[in-house]
Amino acid sequence: MMSRYITISGIFSKRSIPAVLLATITVYSAFLQNAVGQPEADTLQWETVRMETGVYWKHYLGDKLYDSKQSINLIEVWLDSSNVRTQVAFDADSLYQTSRLAERREAIAAINGSFFNREGGNPIPFLKIDGKVISEGVARRNLYIDNSGIAITENGDLEIIKKPQEGWKEIKYPTVMSSGPLLIYRGKIEPFVQDPFHENRHPRTAVALTNDNRLYLVTIDGRSFQSYGMTIRELAEFLKELGAVRALNLDGGGSTTMWIDTPSKSGIVNYPSDNLEFDHEGERSISNALLIIHR
Repeated sequence: MMSRYITISGIFSKRSIPAVLLATITVYSAFLQNAVGQPEADTLQWETVRMETGVYWKHYLGDKLYDSKQSINLIEVWLDSSNVRTQVAFDADSLYQTSRLAERREAIAAINGSFFNREGGNPIPFLKIDGKVISEGVARRNLYIDNSGIAITENGDLEIIKKPQEGWKEIKYPTVMSSGPLLIYRGKIEPFVQDPFHENRHPRTAVALTNDNRLYLVTIDGRSFQSYGMTIRELAEFLKELGAVRALNLDGGGSTTMWIDTPSKSGIVNYPSDNLEFDHEGERSISNALLIIHR
């Protein structure tokens, strides 16, 4: 079945997928998850670039994971040896691309942030930055996109936390960006809702922490014959294989974007799907982003 699928895909441009085929890719990707194997992240051949002390960009493009083609980008931060901190970027007046939010704040790396309303630009889940509540959360929403969040201290240290029963306003961290679903907590993969959002393969964005104090910013490309994307469970299993003990899903789909700035390479490094092309030009304007900046 796999070889037949690849042969059919060969009649189309390697850089473009007609919009009418997106449903086919999603359905086929959902079928594949029934036969996936366990991830072997430590055996993948990564392209690795040292951005600065304790900070690395890694990219994988291949077909050795989940019996599927995958394009994966990681920012790996060794928190004990690096001189960087995290920050959530948001501008109230308009939607901005992840790259622009990062450049304006002189970041060295960035990924897109939490879910948002594409018409009004407002964040859908709870968002507080530097003590100011930007969004209290939208009442009518899927609860799993607000069941956990990123909390950032005044020093820029990042934690992944569950939503308190009392609500997000009880959290004393100055910056809190809620999102979801929570993927891994205390080293265990969380249970997930059975619906297309979780069970179909899509582009994904995530953040994770390890026991040896590493921070991962992660993007998984999708909706392309060059990269199928991942289900939520595949994403969680992949991050656990990387050593994650806490991990959180952020907004994905056409929003999934990773930007870096190094002496040797600067710009978008993943393949955003919003333009239906497998290139670096399909970056969507979003509401907020998670940045890595110098202390």
